[in-house]
Amino acid sequence: MELFNQYHPNDDVVRSMSVLSIITLASLVLLFSWDVPSLLVGTGNSLTQGPSDVLMAIWHIACLLLGLRTIAFMYTMKTGHMIVRSHEKKEDVLTPPIGIKKFVTFSSWTLILTVMYFFFATIGSFFLLADTDLPSNLAQLLAGVFVTSLGASFLTSTVVRYVILPENHIDEEHHKRQFWFHNQMMHNFCTVFLVTEILLTSPQLEFVYMLFGILIGLAYALFAFPFAAFGGGFYVYSFIDPRLQKAPLFITMLALAISLSYVGVWFVSELISFNIFIGGSLLIAWCSQIVQFEPLNAEVRGRVPGKE
Repeated sequence: MELFNQYHPNDDVVRSMSVLSIITLASLVLLFSWDVPSLLVGTGNSLTQGPSDVLMAIWHIACLLLGLRTIAFMYTMKTGHMIVRSHEKKEDVLTPPIGIKKFVTFSSWTLILTVMYFFFATIGSFFLLADTDLPSNLAQLLAGVFVTSLGASFLTSTVVRYVILPENHIDEEHHKRQFWFHNQMMHNFCTVFLVTEILLTSPQLEFVYMLFGILIGLAYALFAFPFAAFGGGFYVYSFIDPRLQKAPLFITMLALAISLSYVGVWFVSELISFNIFIGGSLLIAWCSQIVQFEPLNAEVRGRVPGKE
């Protein structure tokens, strides 16, 4: 773990931000050179091909309202704590996130992306109910947000299930907080909702959409420094501090992890196109292995927050 705490002798932020900016620029160049915007139109239209326009509209509205309810709940709730990296002290500290500061975690970005998708999907459903084709710009937004949400949500659920929950199990109070309503939404239900969307629509996914995973990871990293230096005063994750010697490597690995999560979903979607039973079963099995809705420890299970 010492690798995460070795700071550059000169706190060289420019070095880290330059590397991330170069990778971002390269990803954007590839995005347009491979004509990804045109591919997004086809994917966006495929996301409207559900079993029934009315049922899909109800589904999209329900998911949207639940997501908005979660965001409102997070913003107004007055409890909670996070272990963060202090920008000034360069060490981990405990902070009680209030209001907008609750939306600086990558999990909250996953929630926001998912809510954005269902917002655009709801608008798309209204177009279909009016027997009108989706505008190309709406189709692109729908597809772009969807594929970005997929990579983010699968990575979030996986990290929470296999890293965060086992690590904080010894801290019973913190462990229980992971099963509060808003955490359940960010860590579990976003993934479940997006998996359900795949099963309902069998969308036309493309391998090159893995670029969106890289871009959202880099966007999060590029946001972290100005937030810590000029706003919140902390980094949610210690490794994302650009002053660290290996910060560019850590952040690039985060972006690639999101991208690889999407690639896995894309591969399963190809199986669904080949055989919906095999591909669908695999996707459901994968989802079931990365979500966790209650503590596994029997002693903790009886005291899940919300029942106290």
